Amino acid sequence: MLNKIISNFALSELLEVEGNSLAIADKDGNILWFNKSFKENSGFAKIKGKSFYDLFIIKDEDDLRILEKNKPLNITLPAHQNLSVYPLVKKNKPEGYFIRIYSPQTKRTLNEKHENIIQKNVEFQKELHDILSLLVKENSLTVLCKEILTRGEKITESNSGLIVFCEEDTRYEILFNDTNNQIQNKPDVEKELKASFSFITKWLMVNKKPLTITSAPNSIGFNLAHVLQCNYILISPCFIQNKLLAAVILGKKENKFSHHEMGNIEQLSSLLAFIISGIKARELNTEIEKKLLQGQRLETIGKLSSGMAHDFNNLLSSIFGSLTLLKKRVPQTDNITRMIDNIENCAVRARDLTKGLLSFGKPTLKQKELIKPNLLITELSKVVNQTFSKELTFESVTEEKISDILGNPTEIYQILLNLCVNAKEAIIGAGKITLSAKNVFVDAKNISNFPWLDKGKYVCFSVTDTGEGISEENIRKIFDPYFSTKKKDTGSGLGLYVTYGIIKAHKGHVDVTSKLNEGTTINVYIPAYEPISHEITAEPSEKIILLADDEIMLRDLLAELLESSGFNVIRVTSGTEVLRVLTEEMKVDLLIIDYNMPGMNGLDCVEQVRKLNYKIPIILSTGSLSVESSPDVKKVGVTSLVTKPYEFDTMLSTIRKLI
Repeated sequence: MLNKIISNFALSELLEVEGNSLAIADKDGNILWFNKSFKENSGFAKIKGKSFYDLFIIKDEDDLRILEKNKPLNITLPAHQNLSVYPLVKKNKPEGYFIRIYSPQTKRTLNEKHENIIQKNVEFQKELHDILSLLVKENSLTVLCKEILTRGEKITESNSGLIVFCEEDTRYEILFNDTNNQIQNKPDVEKELKASFSFITKWLMVNKKPLTITSAPNSIGFNLAHVLQCNYILISPCFIQNKLLAAVILGKKENKFSHHEMGNIEQLSSLLAFIISGIKARELNTEIEKKLLQGQRLETIGKLSSGMAHDFNNLLSSIFGSLTLLKKRVPQTDNITRMIDNIENCAVRARDLTKGLLSFGKPTLKQKELIKPNLLITELSKVVNQTFSKELTFESVTEEKISDILGNPTEIYQILLNLCVNAKEAIIGAGKITLSAKNVFVDAKNISNFPWLDKGKYVCFSVTDTGEGISEENIRKIFDPYFSTKKKDTGSGLGLYVTYGIIKAHKGHVDVTSKLNEGTTINVYIPAYEPISHEITAEPSEKIILLADDEIMLRDLLAELLESSGFNVIRVTSGTEVLRVLTEEMKVDLLIIDYNMPGMNGLDCVEQVRKLNYKIPIILSTGSLSVESSPDVKKVGVTSLVTKPYEFDTMLSTIRKLI
């Protein structure tokens, strides 16, 4: 009750005035608190719990009427002293009374003190209004923080001020506002803050209120007072949802901080917490928006790449098939063999280039294995240490109990090696590259830090360099195909393009942060291992092949090659014709069906064939990598999948395994 009355009616400043004879009573007039001077001047031996009405014999009806009207009552006491009773009113009802005994001289002192407090309140409200007005039009956290420090120094008459921003992992960022050049050695202040602020942070987290520090030896933070060359230090925390975002630090050479000043700085600290939280939220939203736009652009590129896959791979398949027939039917002189080999080499390069491009937009994950990140990084570290320049310092850091991941080890190795090579090329002369892996668990509490990830467990691979850094403009482009900041003819522009596709194939995410002339960090998040069971069935059989493809040239070319290898081939151009042949004409031993046919696509056709209870082996050919990674391939009953462009020997080998 007593603390509530003192707090609600801001009595703490008045209670500090020396020479005052003061007491506080509850709403019924019973005295809750009094100081030594009040007891001495009142002349009573026992005061606490007594009614001031009875102690000072206040029974006059006029006096009682004054109090009932919530007005101060003044009574003359013996020995040239006066008694004043002030009702403490809230919502037109008294919650207690403030009582003092004074001489005329003491009254003047108290009035002066009270007027001073009122004047300071007026000044503070003006400063607060100015800051709020600035907040509407200013987005810079540094500018707003300096404004708060400047005004905080002004209203408390401090000599120096600074703000310590509390980052994760006990890292601190310091903003000085030393307009009067009072802080002589800022490096010493930073060093002392980093040494002592961990303990100060714990104190603030426990007590949730400002901490006052003096220069007295062995007191909390006295070294900080020493390096700031101040006798009194005030540290006011900035909390949002029980999280310490920053702390406002003010220093005085003379006069300790009053309760009134501490209250004002607490209000400024609360405002600063709101500012920091708001600006960080705005920056996070902006960053998320950029990443979403980048992701959409990359997805569009991927779709365009996938859209051209079918036609382009059909052309390459025709080229490979024609080369096979040429080898069989044309006399093989040296010149002809050389020309055929040149054509074949160019076709192979075109096929590999197409696969690289398509792995970006619609990637297909190859054979999956359980990967131990620690072993992978150890293996990669050996290669890097042996091959990279000795001017570079390479460091690998991993957690002891890091989760396994499920994926293709060669591709994950390719990702990390590619990132390390890029880091090396970003460093001119001496520098450092750090490769690390750690567990990351995303849940409801921290998902705001990973807005692009789903909840769950991940392994985060990080490659950090101390190179030139990447500009904000180029960060948005580094995963685009053919984009490169390297010198002409030294980079293809496909390294990170393909890397992005591999990461997406592993259902992962990549995040890039960089500062020019400081370095770059690339974080790759891969989902931690979760067992998934797969069942693969294949039905063996024997000898007539039904070939369905709407590309007549490619279909006839493959049919001719199959016939030259001893198979009987029935040629059709649609899924409807496949079903008609199976149900009305003859029994076949194997189906080869192209995915991209008009009307009924290859998967729908396979599904209809299985519904008719045909257990013949079915080969699905496709130029779209998205089909290969689709769960529907196994679900509908495809026995084997061949990706265009394929060499005839690959198709022939697949057929012979099945029939």
